[in-house]
Amino acid sequence: MPLTPEEIQEIREILKREPTLEELAMFEAQWSEHCSYKSSKRLLKLLPTTSKRVVIGPGRDAPAVEAFPGILVVPKIESHNHPSAVDPYNGAATGIGGVVRDILTLGAKPIALLDLLYFGEPGEPHSSWIIRGVVKGISDYGNRIGIPTVAGDVWFDKSFTKQPLVNVGCIGLARSSELLEGVVKPGDLVVIIGNPTGRDGLLGSSFASKPLAEDTDSDIGAVQIADPLTEKLLIDVIGELVKSKLVNYIKDLGGGGLTTAISEVATEFNLGVELELDKLHLRLDLTPLEILVSESQERMMLIIDPRNLGEVEKILAKYELPYSVIGAFNTTGRITARFKGRVVADVPARELAKPRSMRRPSKPPLEALRGLTPINDLPRVDPVDALLKLISSPNVASKKWIYEQYDHEVGARTVIKPGFGDAAVLKIDATDPRGIAVKGDANPRYTSLDPFNGAANSVAECYRNIIAVGAQPIAIVDELNAGNPEKPEHYWYFEMMLKGIAWMADELGIPVVGGKVSFYNEDHMGRQVKPTTTIIGVGVVEDVSKALTMEFKHYGSPVMVIGVTYTEIGGSEYLYRVFGLETGEIPRPRPSSEIRNAKYLIELVKRDLILSAHDISIGGLGVALAEMSVLGGIGVEVDLNSVLCRGCEREDEILFSETQARYIVELKPDKAQIALKLAEKMDIDARIIGYTIKEPVVRFRAHQSLIEVPLDKLSQLYYNAFEEQLG
Repeated sequence: MPLTPEEIQEIREILKREPTLEELAMFEAQWSEHCSYKSSKRLLKLLPTTSKRVVIGPGRDAPAVEAFPGILVVPKIESHNHPSAVDPYNGAATGIGGVVRDILTLGAKPIALLDLLYFGEPGEPHSSWIIRGVVKGISDYGNRIGIPTVAGDVWFDKSFTKQPLVNVGCIGLARSSELLEGVVKPGDLVVIIGNPTGRDGLLGSSFASKPLAEDTDSDIGAVQIADPLTEKLLIDVIGELVKSKLVNYIKDLGGGGLTTAISEVATEFNLGVELELDKLHLRLDLTPLEILVSESQERMMLIIDPRNLGEVEKILAKYELPYSVIGAFNTTGRITARFKGRVVADVPARELAKPRSMRRPSKPPLEALRGLTPINDLPRVDPVDALLKLISSPNVASKKWIYEQYDHEVGARTVIKPGFGDAAVLKIDATDPRGIAVKGDANPRYTSLDPFNGAANSVAECYRNIIAVGAQPIAIVDELNAGNPEKPEHYWYFEMMLKGIAWMADELGIPVVGGKVSFYNEDHMGRQVKPTTTIIGVGVVEDVSKALTMEFKHYGSPVMVIGVTYTEIGGSEYLYRVFGLETGEIPRPRPSSEIRNAKYLIELVKRDLILSAHDISIGGLGVALAEMSVLGGIGVEVDLNSVLCRGCEREDEILFSETQARYIVELKPDKAQIALKLAEKMDIDARIIGYTIKEPVVRFRAHQSLIEVPLDKLSQLYYNAFEEQLG
């Protein structure tokens, strides 16, 4: 077992005797990084987690934030990185299943899924196998349970060839009156519902808390098997039980299985519990050890008052959903598990659920110096050739091959669909004009070069994407993917990323209401994948009919840039795709500019001055304009001399800088002067740089030169490059 000798000795001291094998397995599962956060929970306290909207913050299976009076949004993010490396289809599918069940624990209705995927280069055979399996797993599972996949983020880098990052999110809605905050009392019954327990996923949390083996086939037993049909039953059953007020508390049986679920609930309410393991419905004969740590999917734990058992059983029978009553809570503070009359485990709940947090040493590796290397004397290149290389980059080109496999309209809530907006927008319901915006973001290159500022930029990018559809951000959840926390050079990346999130979230006034930490993301040679900060943001929209998409709408519209451009091409897609370099100082985070420019854009929306909007990020101004033209099928001509670019001496610095806190907006033809006067009043740098045109070209004028690319050539590359590279 991967428990350290020191931990085994600590377990002996806790129990004051030798532990049984079952007890050792319980401690191994719950004390794993995946379940206990023992290497991260000290630093997680740095995150800002409260606001007047936060109803339930970090600590539960999912948080809850007030979107509108009486209406709560429940966002959650999870990772299934290791399982997806071993079995891409089931690893990704069970990731979706787990994050949906987290939403159900509060009695919320899951309404949307997000996928945040970080793969090796698409043309590499092993990467292609993982990409196809992961996308198919997400597609099959989400489509079969009837929840649309509406947004996400995809990035390709060779460091993810063997170990992908598969981060998934789910968004739920709940009425305040129906939210299950939960109370557990002595005498309450433990009812396990859903799939029979099997051997799939045995000690999966322990598997996720160590580096991948060279022979990944040897770990296949740690990957759970997906069953979306049972998940759909769970969604329906939980909805009816919560509405009927028959359940006191709900917990997902995810990482750590029964051990984690029962120990965390007992500890939260300062209780103990008696379990009869042989009463649990099983897929096959299992040992008590296997029952305690199996992570078979599509199982949930209900805590109910004994007086409600009959009504609960009627509902479960109506849906033909298997269940078992396996125990009851008491006041002992201990978890006592029996199997056929024999006590196989008797442990104190709190000591099991909450191991000591660890102080890990942290130091920057030499490779971190890449983020300090100045970018000097780049050879001049043809801007047209550079733009074509960028638009065909798999990190920029359309991901329609992925999102067209998802049903993103089931449920009839989706207003802005994948591929057309910087964020997805969903209705509250069919008769309500209000809605929510959701988006996920990360930039692994930024966080590998500068984890603090890279993580801060991930928060800012997510913030801008929500603003760009006309929404107001209200909360984020985060996923921190790093290497082995036992290696100081790996742990440093985690520490810096977390501090970057904390700083930017605090500056923007956005609470971090939940999240996940995923360690040991490295290959069998001990090489860390690019450390990655994934952010999912949620915003509110007062009127979804006014939500903004990013394609150009009309000919003759003024095109405005909001924000100042700087010569920031370090860590850029331009630097990598054109020169093959991953180095340099990444764009500086500018939270005050983010806030000011966001307020200005939202004011333009309120005054009905905008036709479309797009934030400027990967690929810079040139790529953002090309995307807006391609999506709208409308040409554009801009004067680069009109762009305020401080320190710029070359066209490529204006076109491809990835300076933060900037937007492009298409104004209504007769509203340019109103928009400019408002910018002057609000002290915002906003400039008209050109107009949409009838000619099917993207044209940049700079001094005496003319840069022009046919729109059909850009479109062909944008829509086909990724699929062609995937093969």
